[in-house]
Amino acid sequence: MITVIWANAQPGKISKLERMTQISWEQMRREVPETAQIHIDCDEDTVLLLDSSFQELELEDLKDQNLQFTNGLIPVITVDAKGLVLMQAFSSPESLELSLKESLGIYFSRSRNEIWRKGDTSGHIQKLKRIRAPKDGSFLVYEVDQEGAACHEGYYSCFFREKDKKGELRLLNIPFLGK
Repeated sequence: MITVIWANAQPGKISKLERMTQISWEQMRREVPETAQIHIDCDEDTVLLLDSSFQELELEDLKDQNLQFTNGLIPVITVDAKGLVLMQAFSSPESLELSLKESLGIYFSRSRNEIWRKGDTSGHIQKLKRIRAPKDGSFLVYEVDQEGAACHEGYYSCFFREKDKKGELRLLNIPFLGK
């Protein structure tokens, strides 16, 4: 599955998040506005689709929303104070509760099938400032103060590459902070 995050800029405002198959993404990609930029994350399983025509989605502070967990997980978009999308991960009810309790970016690692505290091994932590969600509760947005690299590759953001119209990847001007 591919996660597609729609936003009006980087940094910018989130428009929506969709999960889809690789085939669906390839079909939808043909309909993306010509002016859109496509940023690819380090694992190539999340696409950040940027275009100024995308409308900002109204997000609310996390309160009593009916969150939509699928197979026990909900997508999380992590952004810094300026609105730069840093990464996309997943949260379980337990990791969400821990994030709220500890005020840190805490997620659920699907590959390791366990709670994952950002920075436990790298020291590059996320101080959680706020959690927001759309009214439909389909995903979460963690607003954080990022200390060091968000990406396990050592970049400030996992979205450090852009895919051009020919499908070629090029590096963006995202600081490399080391692993």
